[in-house]
Amino acid sequence: MTGKHYLVPNDYMADPSVHVWNGRLYIYPSHDRESGIAENDNGDHFDMNDYHVFSTDDLEAVVRGEKQLEDHGVILRVSDIPWAGRQLWDCDVQEKDGKYYLYFPLKDRNDIFRFGVAVSDTPEGPFIPQPDPIRGSYSIDVAVLKDDVPADDNGKPAYYFYFGG
Repeated sequence: MTGKHYLVPNDYMADPSVHVWNGRLYIYPSHDRESGIAENDNGDHFDMNDYHVFSTDDLEAVVRGEKQLEDHGVILRVSDIPWAGRQLWDCDVQEKDGKYYLYFPLKDRNDIFRFGVAVSDTPEGPFIPQPDPIRGSYSIDVAVLKDDVPADDNGKPAYYFYFGG
């Protein structure tokens, strides 16, 4: 394949987390839109208001242009989150005990990035946000790793929460 090929043309989708569940590839990108704010070092020009999830059972066919990603639509909006201020950033999703947990950074009403959690019964959502952010959390760009090799003798996977910024 030569040239540019966008998996989600005609929209601003970036910084995806990607997982395989139940034989399907799920892509959870940040969804940006034009804000009209001049670019600055604080990132105020980014205006991420919601998340979508896309999936496929044949990524190679999508890349070849033979098939489209399935867009499951909006899975979480800023307006759904009780403690929200503005600006979602990059998210990640992880599965535990048949539930799917969406971890997301969002500026609270004091304009400080906090991490929130939303829960779904399926990887396609919708995701229901918890009423408060994770206590003591801050920053952006979350990643959650499920390590299937048990960390101790309990036989259960270990989960690791990473973030940047």
